[in-house]
Amino acid sequence: MILLLTGYRNKTNEMTIENKTVIIQKDKTLSKITVRKQSIWWFFQWLKVALDYNGKTIEFKIGKKLGGSYGVTKNTKKYKIKVNAWKQFDLKEIKSIKPILSMTDKEKFNYLNKMFLEYRQLFSDFTIRYIKDSKDLINDKNYFTVQIPISKNRQDIDNELDKLRKVHNIQKSDKKTNISFYRSIKPKEMKRMFDVFKLKEEGKLSNEEIASKVKYNTGTYTKFGKTRKKKEFYIMKGKIGQIQKGGVRQVQNAYISAKKLIINIADGIFPKNNL
Repeated sequence: MILLLTGYRNKTNEMTIENKTVIIQKDKTLSKITVRKQSIWWFFQWLKVALDYNGKTIEFKIGKKLGGSYGVTKNTKKYKIKVNAWKQFDLKEIKSIKPILSMTDKEKFNYLNKMFLEYRQLFSDFTIRYIKDSKDLINDKNYFTVQIPISKNRQDIDNELDKLRKVHNIQKSDKKTNISFYRSIKPKEMKRMFDVFKLKEEGKLSNEEIASKVKYNTGTYTKFGKTRKKKEFYIMKGKIGQIQKGGVRQVQNAYISAKKLIINIADGIFPKNNL
């Protein structure tokens, strides 16, 4: 069965592809990567964290609602990390690599770049495939296979393909790639959560020191008519005002968010930092 790649010919009779994001690979297949490389790197960075913590228990405390407002009473949530998703990847190989929290910047770069080069096609949009022989066919529900006479022009091909889809009830799918993300990835958010998680797990710095290290922009607040910088301290909510150095609450929230992100990516959802 033959699936002919269709395009249009310019005045020099050269085949042209309208969308410039389509890349012709060395094996002459087409690739159209719409996910940014940086986003793919962040995915593999957090997947590695989840695999490094596979089998371990992550816990965090959440505020308990008291009479319509949140008090200091805390409930502890415990989750055992079990990576059940992402079978498209060689998870054993990824897990065997040095734990990412122990990697140097160079080691982390080499790991992330290796993953990108090895698996970037899974983040590509589905593209038309040329089938030279029946053995080239793949069993994938995201494709349907036809044979197109090479004598057909573009308009005939489009018209007949539309009719075939209607006759055989081939519905258009919203799924455009093998790997899809839960929401858009914000690099600054990802970096803050990762840096906070790493520093908290190392356990060498206080929350105030971590806040300073990850450069939280805490702004200002006013107390008793005086404006003070939050980077020096801020007031926590509650019946009794408590003064803490700026960034403590942000660090605590980022640490919890990072843990939730790990729990979700283990279940096949990324990036999602709430439960």
